[in-house]
Amino acid sequence: MEWIPLVSTALGAAIVVVSTLLADRARWRRDRAGQDLDVRRQLYADYTAALSQIRTALNECAQEGIPAAERTRRVREVFLTPGAYEIRHQLAIVAPPEIVEASRSAFIVLRDTRDLLVAGASVDDAAYLEMEERFDAALAKLRTVMRLDLGAAASITAR
Repeated sequence: MEWIPLVSTALGAAIVVVSTLLADRARWRRDRAGQDLDVRRQLYADYTAALSQIRTALNECAQEGIPAAERTRRVREVFLTPGAYEIRHQLAIVAPPEIVEASRSAFIVLRDTRDLLVAGASVDDAAYLEMEERFDAALAKLRTVMRLDLGAAASITAR
């Protein structure tokens, strides 16, 4: 009979330790998921901002009367400056496949726009205007899949 209180105490202590460990593990997972979401949110914002900076800079190059040799250098320079290449590589590591594909699609449109401008197109050319429309569509798709991944509404206007 002297063993019953000792066994009861040991069993109670074991239950407390196990339940504390399980609660700590659940809290760690929740915290980790929140941190992962924060990292993706920041990368998504950085990437869309870089794409917007590239688009604006390319549009400025298309409007300016820059000599051909200088224009090629300038277009390539403004395309690389915002760091979209680097952020795309980070996205490929942490983002789901649909985000990676949509980010690639938007980037390719800007790359094609860059090549079009290097070839001498201007802001008034039909091919340039088509690229602008393609970029708008690709960026809208990218933002939609990013919002869905972050748990937000597919559109900020659809509430």
